[in-house]
Amino acid sequence: MEPEPRGPLSQSAGGPAASAEAPKALYAERVRHFDAMVADKTSSVRLYIRLRLAAFAATIAGAWPIFQSGRGTAGWLFVAGGTLAFVILVARHRVARRRLRRVESMADFNREGIARIERRWSGLPAAPDLATREARAHDFADDLDVYGQASLLRLAGACGTGPGWKTLQSWLLAPADGDAIARRQEAVREMAGAYDFRDRLAAEARLMVDGRDVPGPEETATFGHPDAARDVEAFLAWAETDGWLSQRIWLRVAAFVLPAANLAAIVLYSLGMVPVPALAWPLLISSIVVAQGWKGIGGIFGEADDGESSVRRYAPLLGHVASAPLRSEYATGIRDRLGAGSRSAPREISALRRLLDLAQIRESPLFHLPVAVVLQWDVHVLAALERWKKRSGARVRDWLDAAGEAEALAALAALAADHPDWTFATIDTTADTIHARALGHPLLAADVCVRNDVQIGPAGSFLLVTGSNMSGKSTLLKAVGLNAALAQAGSPVCAESLTMPPLRVVTSMRVEDSLEDGVSYFMAGLRRLKHVVDAAESAIAPPVPDRDRGPPRRVLYLLDEVLQGTNSAERRIAARTVLRMLLTSGAIGAVTTHDLTLADAEDLVARAIPVHFTESVGQGERRLTFDYRLRDGIATSTNALKLLELVGLAGKAREQHE
Repeated sequence: MEPEPRGPLSQSAGGPAASAEAPKALYAERVRHFDAMVADKTSSVRLYIRLRLAAFAATIAGAWPIFQSGRGTAGWLFVAGGTLAFVILVARHRVARRRLRRVESMADFNREGIARIERRWSGLPAAPDLATREARAHDFADDLDVYGQASLLRLAGACGTGPGWKTLQSWLLAPADGDAIARRQEAVREMAGAYDFRDRLAAEARLMVDGRDVPGPEETATFGHPDAARDVEAFLAWAETDGWLSQRIWLRVAAFVLPAANLAAIVLYSLGMVPVPALAWPLLISSIVVAQGWKGIGGIFGEADDGESSVRRYAPLLGHVASAPLRSEYATGIRDRLGAGSRSAPREISALRRLLDLAQIRESPLFHLPVAVVLQWDVHVLAALERWKKRSGARVRDWLDAAGEAEALAALAALAADHPDWTFATIDTTADTIHARALGHPLLAADVCVRNDVQIGPAGSFLLVTGSNMSGKSTLLKAVGLNAALAQAGSPVCAESLTMPPLRVVTSMRVEDSLEDGVSYFMAGLRRLKHVVDAAESAIAPPVPDRDRGPPRRVLYLLDEVLQGTNSAERRIAARTVLRMLLTSGAIGAVTTHDLTLADAEDLVARAIPVHFTESVGQGERRLTFDYRLRDGIATSTNALKLLELVGLAGKAREQHE
């Protein structure tokens, strides 16, 4: 059974839990609606299957007696009519299948909405993950569960395309400036109520998986194959460079002259007006020209054909975004970037798809070779592709970015729709303190999420969090850090209210040693603390030109059980040294510890704001209970021996103590 986030900061009164019932009921109703549509469209698909079989059988059965009666012309006309009917039915069947898969995806997306609210992680699609080293090197990604099974990215990650995931990750990992946050908040508020738009956006993205209109269930709602990003970059590199044919005028001239000569020779030879050499020579010259350009043109087609990256399959998704009934400044800006009219992004991507489909006849050599020789097919297709590239190639990257931003906004809007009791943070550039009322852990379900009022700051002070094992200290730090990251992405936050300055969140919580790198647990902790201190000190240093963007941000440091990998005396000295450096840097932060003497130093006592969690022993039971409520002052209780007793080790502990 997979792990689910449980633990502290989990309380709650009936308010938050009750507030989750309304969106769940709405999602359940939409699931029933889409399931009914699925049943109806499944019937349509089955009907087209039967009609295709009937058309095929009728064509064979009807043509046979006509041919038998000696009316060959009539027979061929009948076959042609039956074939046309069959082709039309095949096209209609494909459209019906796509509509069916779209509705199925919308039903699945609403089922996932219920799973998100319940924090039922097994019901959510996979999400991309950073390499372990990259995640650990980030300021907070590894410590705050941005990635992984029960993670922020999976909770917010209602994306289906590479650009969507990329944008959402960048927003969660890198704080935006105040104007960008305000514009995102406005767009997220508007999009939260646009259920139909978000459902269709998710469905169109998922229909692109593996470049197939009808992906299998195991492929639906994934973020694409491992090479998707590389394929997209290869396509963009082609789209943004100069044309290959522009430097080969002779090939373009030959492509216009030779087809006319070949067709004339074929017609004249068929009429018996010219001998064989008159037919052979133009075809031979055409074959030489085809051979000269074969490798180069093939390479260009390979660069232009984006393959699994599905750039050419963005037309329906871009069309949906371009027609979005949204009026926020951000949504309007996205629509403007996609353009309008005959040169809009959806139409241009549709044109690209048609051209690439024409290029793909190279995959059928028996058909391709005669057409390539007689008509110089490849040159004409490449010329059309390069005209498209000159017209629109430089805009594709921005189109994909716009689609990614629309998906990221929809993902944050899903958080707002799922959690009507969440709010949007106020980012105050003049503040030096975090004020949070009823702050909760975003990854916990409403019925277990305990919310607490939290204040961190002002600069020159730190929140000292104490308490026994499992009481909620680490979860409090994660709640603060995750909500700060959400706030600066433009997302709603798990709080009744949150006011904070622009922050750079830096953590030291999940420290691990490395046998491969020869780094001990203690040394890993020291390195992480140095990263925290360096970040805090850089926030007050003058910005470096061409490196630092925007004004320096105040650092929010979150330190969990500092330097556990050494003896108490040395740990205490080292931790106090780090705290003094952070306090003089102007950073604000919170520190958890079991060591109640950590802040006993005179200069730290005056700067520490002590709070704690506690537990109680149930009456008549050998178990601990926690209320996860934050209280003022230093903790006065411990529970290590009680926990030993709960896991059956108390007897051994008493023997060793005696």
